[in-house]
Amino acid sequence: MLARTPTVFGLIWSGPIIATSMIVNIGFGTVVDLNESDPEMAATVWPAVDSVANGLGGGNELVGGLWVLLFSVAALRTGWLPRGLNWFGAAIGVAGMVTVIPQLEMVRAIFGRGLIVWFVWTGIAMLRRESRAGAPSRKLDAVTTA
Repeated sequence: MLARTPTVFGLIWSGPIIATSMIVNIGFGTVVDLNESDPEMAATVWPAVDSVANGLGGGNELVGGLWVLLFSVAALRTGWLPRGLNWFGAAIGVAGMVTVIPQLEMVRAIFGRGLIVWFVWTGIAMLRRESRAGAPSRKLDAVTTA
């Protein structure tokens, strides 16, 4: 259960992130094409595209923050990743959840930049964990060479 909950929120979060990217990519192309023939219309269309994209995935980070928080709590409770990383992830997760408060707009930047650090740190920690797990132990080396 501890691992399933963050998995569900991660899957839920991935949908709006992918949809947001597609809307921005297609909307940007439409606005660029429209700008050649009708710059005023392009200037009118872009805020609509931007509003839809922000509504789906860029306006607040509630689901993403909840995912990082739940993932970090699960990793903290199981000892799967380093404690410092898990506490950092919990703080970043809370920052993401706080972005629902419009007056705390600056927290979104903290969440975004912190998430980049968290992803890199998590990736490094997972690679190190895997390399330790894949390396034979000294006891096994002594047995196989004797």
